[in-house]
Amino acid sequence: MLRDRMTFAMAIGVPVLQLVLFGYAINTDPKGLPTAIVSTDSGPMSRGIVAALQNTGYFRIDHILSSEREAEALVETGEVQFMVVIPSDFSHRLIRGERPSIPASYSARLLCCSRFQWWARYLCYWA
Repeated sequence: MLRDRMTFAMAIGVPVLQLVLFGYAINTDPKGLPTAIVSTDSGPMSRGIVAALQNTGYFRIDHILSSEREAEALVETGEVQFMVVIPSDFSHRLIRGERPSIPASYSARLLCCSRFQWWARYLCYWA
């Protein structure tokens, strides 16, 4: 292979070219996911969580609902890809020193969203 320079150039050049092209073409970091928020808690803590989710740039809050059923219907129809549920006693439990959970679900159409479920856990931890 050292004698045939063209074969050597192709063996090195083609994989490097593929790395460069596919490295820029394939983006697994989605931004602006259409999101539905189900918030039955109107306290400042829950509003802070919603603002923090929107400020990440990963979420685009399209709907703020009061019913989980409505949000699940939006996820099933594909109108939103992510749903975050803030429970009615969220602020109260935070003030008492507990660590309330924030259930989040996402559409199976977007497989890379598992990292966003981690992000929701992270926000709840630091709230």
